[in-house]
Amino acid sequence: MKTLIVYSSKHGTAEKSANILKSKLTGDVDVVNIMLFPPTNLDKYDNIILGGSIYIGKVQKKLIDFITESLSTLLEKRIGLFLCAGEKDETLKTKELISAFPPVLFEHALVKDIFGFEIDINKLNFFEKFIMSKVKGVKTSVYELSEEKIYAFAERLKKTI
Repeated sequence: MKTLIVYSSKHGTAEKSANILKSKLTGDVDVVNIMLFPPTNLDKYDNIILGGSIYIGKVQKKLIDFITESLSTLLEKRIGLFLCAGEKDETLKTKELISAFPPVLFEHALVKDIFGFEIDINKLNFFEKFIMSKVKGVKTSVYELSEEKIYAFAERLKKTI
């Protein structure tokens, strides 16, 4: 089985998640940052995992554009979806996951989860720091990325084979 992980990452958390996920999967696994290199040949992959981070309620536009352009091909593949998001409320977190991806792709996906989040204050610009401080009350770096959730995601995907 050949797997492609396509992610979008602004500050590196989705990238970190994609690389941890790669280490938990078996077979040939390619990892592509959609912000730098859009994948061109999806036909050679059995599994495609799509992931990104939530910013102001949405994932990065380049990931959504890629999904929209490739939707018919994606619906022929075994799909996994992940987000890196910091919402604490379980109901709102579930809504973020559901609304981040097109409904038909979300329903088609074999596995989907939110891996948690990381906020590195040193990587934020002035506006982002202001929002984090005033809206979320975050003034220092926070690491709540769950390797257990990433491992469980990989295990669930393996069981669907």
